[in-house]
Order: sequence, then C-alpha cells, then structure tokens
Amino acid sequence: MKGRLQILAVLLALCFPAMAQYPDRDRDRNYGGQWQGRISADDQKEFNHQYREWQEANAKNDRHDINKHARKMEEIMRRYNIPPDTPFDVVATSNGYAPRYDVRQFQGKFSPEDQKKFDKAYEHWLEHRRKSDRDDIAKDEGKMLEIMARYNIPRDVPYDMLASGAREY
Repeated sequence: MKGRLQILAVLLALCFPAMAQYPDRDRDRNYGGQWQGRISADDQKEFNHQYREWQEANAKNDRHDINKHARKMEEIMRRYNIPPDTPFDVVATSNGYAPRYDVRQFQGKFSPEDQKKFDKAYEHWLEHRRKSDRDDIAKDEGKMLEIMARYNIPRDVPYDMLASGAREY
C-alpha cells in the first residue's frame, strides 16, 4: 500500500508541471489573432507570402526552403517584437490579405475616464488569467468590451493594444 502511495505521489508531481503549462497553450489558441493588425500591410503581405512558401516547402520536405522562409518570417516577427516562440500560423492572416484595419488606429481613442476604466479592467483581466479564474476573466472582458463598443472598436482588437500601460494620453 505504501509503495502505491509513493508511486501516486511521483505521478502527481510529474503531472503538475505539465498542467501548469496548459494555460499558455490555451492562450495562444484563444487569442491567436493577437498579432494580426500590428504588422504593417506590406509586411503582413510579405509574411503571408513567406508563410505559404514555407507550408509548400514543408509539404515537399525541402529543408533548405523551410529554413529560408522561416528565417524571413522570424525577421519580420523580430521587427514587431513578436516573441520568437509564437507559431507562424498565429501571425499569418487566414485569408492571405492584411487585416481590414490596423489596430493601432484605435489607440488613444478613449476619454481619460474610459482609459482609466479600461486599464483597470485590463490589469484585473491579466491577474485573473494568471490565476485561471474563468468567472472573473469573463467579467473583466465584459467591462473592456463594453468600453470598446462605445467607441466602435472591433471585438478582435487585442486588449493590450488599447491599454495605456500607465502612459498618459
């Protein structure tokens, strides 16, 4: 019996680190478009082109072309401070074209009072995401989306692009 408990304890100890990593993968999946719209239209078009070429090279298993296109995409990602571990498909636009708008056009649009409310909700949202508190995450998102709706800002604009980051407008 004691041996079984020890084995169970070891298995649990091995599972916890894997479970702790799950929210990061989930975040990338749920907020996949967070990088789209931050890249200039020309760079997005070039990234999409390189992504298509990279996919074709992968299909042919052409290692030289795979690396060549990956380096070009990574260079574009570096220019926009996109983390290097971000999957290419998260940055590429699904239809092959640049997004219909540039998310930067919505920055600084909130009134000072709404900006403070948005920043507060955003900070709480980050904290609740870190804690994986789904109920509070939804509540915080609701507050941010309500403010965004008043300014006709599309729902898919990433929250961090609208938060002031303690900057004064």
